[in-house]
Amino acid sequence: MSDTGAACVPRFHRLLRGLTIACAIVLSLLIVSIEWKAEAWLPLGLLSFAPPVLFAVPLAILAPFSVYARCWRLCVVQAACMALLVFVFMTCRLHGPKSSAALTVITHNVGQGNRAAFVDSFPAEKPDAVLLQDVANADYRETEYRRRYPSYRNRGVAQFILLTPHEIEIAEPVREALWRGKLVAARFVIKVGERSVAIYSVHLPTPRSSLSHVFSPRVALEMFWLSKAPTDGFSSYREWLDARIALARTLAGVLEKEPLPFIVGGDFNMPDHGIVYHTFANRFTDAFAASGRGWGMTFPGTHDGRIPVLLGRWLRLDYWFAGHGWKPVDCRVGNDTFSQHSAVLARFDPVQ
Repeated sequence: MSDTGAACVPRFHRLLRGLTIACAIVLSLLIVSIEWKAEAWLPLGLLSFAPPVLFAVPLAILAPFSVYARCWRLCVVQAACMALLVFVFMTCRLHGPKSSAALTVITHNVGQGNRAAFVDSFPAEKPDAVLLQDVANADYRETEYRRRYPSYRNRGVAQFILLTPHEIEIAEPVREALWRGKLVAARFVIKVGERSVAIYSVHLPTPRSSLSHVFSPRVALEMFWLSKAPTDGFSSYREWLDARIALARTLAGVLEKEPLPFIVGGDFNMPDHGIVYHTFANRFTDAFAASGRGWGMTFPGTHDGRIPVLLGRWLRLDYWFAGHGWKPVDCRVGNDTFSQHSAVLARFDPVQ
């Protein structure tokens, strides 16, 4: 090797080391920031909905060069960062289901895709309750659902329908938490044996319209407080994020006042990171985080375009939470890929 070539090798190693350290620091800061403060700064709020695999692209580019240069310590650092992203930030769970369960429930947003996914995904199950969201005129379609599922009683409230083999004592809207005048939750009370159980069905507002035009000059300027970009009826993205946080806090406050033992399920339209998620997770028990296995991703389905076909589901938007009186012992996601949202099954045991 020439003197020039020999001199280039240490420079190349230093460059690789510097880039790897920089990427590791940026990735770590990004992960921590999104986890706890996603909605506090617009770029973080938008990145919280992005496929996490994108965060690993710089390290994935550096890895082959590190192997070629036999910089094994750098390879270890890069692999550790990948593991941090895939197994910690993406909330991989290693729990296994427990056999006992007093209450089995399923939630599914049936708005787009396979409307029977909650049945197709769990054909052997006989749930105590099925929550359906995004049902057009649900309160007028009880007869249709009674004919389709004769073994279940059902009640509709706005866009929400409850199917259950048990007696339905109450079905009512949650009027304290509204999004631009529209309901985002319904409260049902069913009689399971001698026990009355409150079950809340939730469908928080979709960020789809706001995310669809995020790549625009005005949004880019707003990220650095240089302009405002109107979205979803709000004068700016900042106002939109603040409204989502306020709605989550209002709804969580309503749930905390529930006098009966209760559980909450539905399409929360929030990633499992950030202020909105922790507003619920800090007050109630996330069933998948406590008793699920794997990553629990529920969105988007393959019919949403080419990216989901290539990457699979990368967001956990559908949840079960346990309020007082219950603890989760199992949580799993349905395997139907044609629905926009996967159905989610959970099992709960009572807590005295």
